Amino acid sequence: MSGEPGTWVGMLDLDGDETVAALSCPISDQHVDARILVRKHEAPIGYVTLPAQPPSTLAKRTRQAAESNLAQALDRHVGCDSSQALEFGAQDWIDRVCCPRRHPASSGQGLSVVVCTRDRPAMLRECLRALQRASYSPLEILVIDNAPSGDETKLLVDSIARADSRISYACETKPGLSNARNRGLSEAKFDLVAFTDDDALVDPGWPSALIAGFTADARAACITGMISARSLESSAERYYDSRYLYGEAFTPRVYDLEVHRDSSPLYPFNAGIFGGGVNFAVRREAVQAIGGFDALLGAGGPSRGGEDLDIFVRIVLAGSRICYLPSALVWHQHRADERELAAQVYAYGHGLGAYLAKRLIRREMSLRALLRNFSSSKHIARRMRKASASSKLSGRRRLAVSEVLGVFVGAFCYWRLSLR
Repeated sequence: MSGEPGTWVGMLDLDGDETVAALSCPISDQHVDARILVRKHEAPIGYVTLPAQPPSTLAKRTRQAAESNLAQALDRHVGCDSSQALEFGAQDWIDRVCCPRRHPASSGQGLSVVVCTRDRPAMLRECLRALQRASYSPLEILVIDNAPSGDETKLLVDSIARADSRISYACETKPGLSNARNRGLSEAKFDLVAFTDDDALVDPGWPSALIAGFTADARAACITGMISARSLESSAERYYDSRYLYGEAFTPRVYDLEVHRDSSPLYPFNAGIFGGGVNFAVRREAVQAIGGFDALLGAGGPSRGGEDLDIFVRIVLAGSRICYLPSALVWHQHRADERELAAQVYAYGHGLGAYLAKRLIRREMSLRALLRNFSSSKHIARRMRKASASSKLSGRRRLAVSEVLGVFVGAFCYWRLSLR
């Protein structure tokens, strides 16, 4: 750890033993606060934040805080778990999928997991170890090596695959995350295809939760899940976690163009509400029917990001459903270094700008509508201020300026590329 006070990250399942599990490093006397994900029947219920010291009483204090602060959420979960919904509706879908005890450990539907990576073998090794612990069958784990600079990734995957036939390797020579994702779709053995990144660790129940989501609703073309921080040791990690808020929704949700709409006037173009690219699964047929991932978007490509926002909104516009399921949980390793964070924040802005430019160019959304609903920009500004205050990161104002600049540069970049 650095010299700054760190926030320790842990997890406690109320049905388990009295131990709070560490997600990254052991707890030490340098940790001031602890943020603990509380689970019931392995379903995420909420966070409790409390003093990290003394560690000997942390589990007991976490239970007490959960019983007090999360009582309503716990009651809601128990109520969903005891219901016997038989026909589809938004609440019925929630009832069917809210509790991991109902999720299948195996079924006739196979799941292909695609991990897109580039020159990060150490992170990839951890990612694959987590996937190997997944409690679902049949499962395929496909590593897509995107424009690698050497053969380290191939050697790593080949060595692991010798002892695990579920794992295979493919190289996509065209740089860009969309190209890698499209390669994964074409290589996948099964029609249900899940995507995660090499800097994420999936929960053992992740594949089962995704399968449960698809099984409960035949119209679901995409299932997204919860993305929770694995570490909050540094200011950079805490800034990212507070700014992007991927791990704050603890109830399942359904989205479509008909009944299940978000209240925002920009819906469905406020695509960040659906989830993130580190944790989602699709029906391959549905994604291929709309043309796959846009090669102009995505990390490593000319627009540096936005391919996840784009595919989510295109799925909804095509008349299909996206279902968010928090039990489909992954742990993400945020950027701990301030330079890496700055580059990532700029890239996110760049990708967002490219995504918005595409919507405007295709006349799916008007510039007038975007400007009229400036409230969404105010919401983003509030999140930036909150992230700055909670992280105490030096140079945080420059991060906000960099992200906004990235939006404009990304929009111009996509417009220019679309003219070719």
